[in-house]
Amino acid sequence: MDNPLRWLALILLDEAELPAFEDVARYVGENYADGPSMTVAGSTEHLFTCTIGEYTAAATLVPKPVPWSQLEGPCATAWFWPDAAKAVRDHQAHLLVTLVDEGGKEIPKATALTQLVAGLVSASRSCGVFWGPGRLIHPPRAFLDQAVQLASDDLPLFLWVDFRVERTETGGTRLYTTGLEALGYTELEVANYLGEPQTLLEFAYNIAHYQLAQSKELNEGDTIGLTEEVQVVAHRVPSMFDESLEVVGLQFET
Repeated sequence: MDNPLRWLALILLDEAELPAFEDVARYVGENYADGPSMTVAGSTEHLFTCTIGEYTAAATLVPKPVPWSQLEGPCATAWFWPDAAKAVRDHQAHLLVTLVDEGGKEIPKATALTQLVAGLVSASRSCGVFWGPGRLIHPPRAFLDQAVQLASDDLPLFLWVDFRVERTETGGTRLYTTGLEALGYTELEVANYLGEPQTLLEFAYNIAHYQLAQSKELNEGDTIGLTEEVQVVAHRVPSMFDESLEVVGLQFET
């Protein structure tokens, strides 16, 4: 069942100010050649609602910080932003950005929300962006840099999906994702990988991007050739963290 609040992002602000809709729409129009049309539906001092393409969205100014309990975990696991906690700890307010989930395909919804958030970030004094579906926090500049490159064959998965890489007790590396489910696909997991962690991250990213760009879910026994020497076999298995959840377990073979 679709969750009407699944498509949510928080923009952490240094000062409590709602950007003008016109500035947001101008940024989207100038930076996305095939971007969606945007029309304001209503506005107040602390809120505007709009259409972005075929979707309805809203940006609400909340003149107080996001509770630290909601940000502490994402900041602690933001391996790509070591100073995340320091950068956002003292933010003064935030924008609550929502896209109404009216059904349809997930990638276009993620794309529209990304474009709207990018427009808002460009027009505000922000210190961080929290992407709700993947529970990820991003520095504003990095969010804009990746979002502006968005294309059907170049999806900004690092904005949407948390690819968590951790060392195992046996000296190997494990990986799991958060955020693929919101995009309509099963989360990926690797229980133990003996190569370099960065290589594992790149493999997992490429596999996830292949699924989303080709609209192809991995099924039991599917095999993907990653290099001339390495291939991966997909298995439908219980999650390492919750046996009631099914994930795609990736088995690497050389």
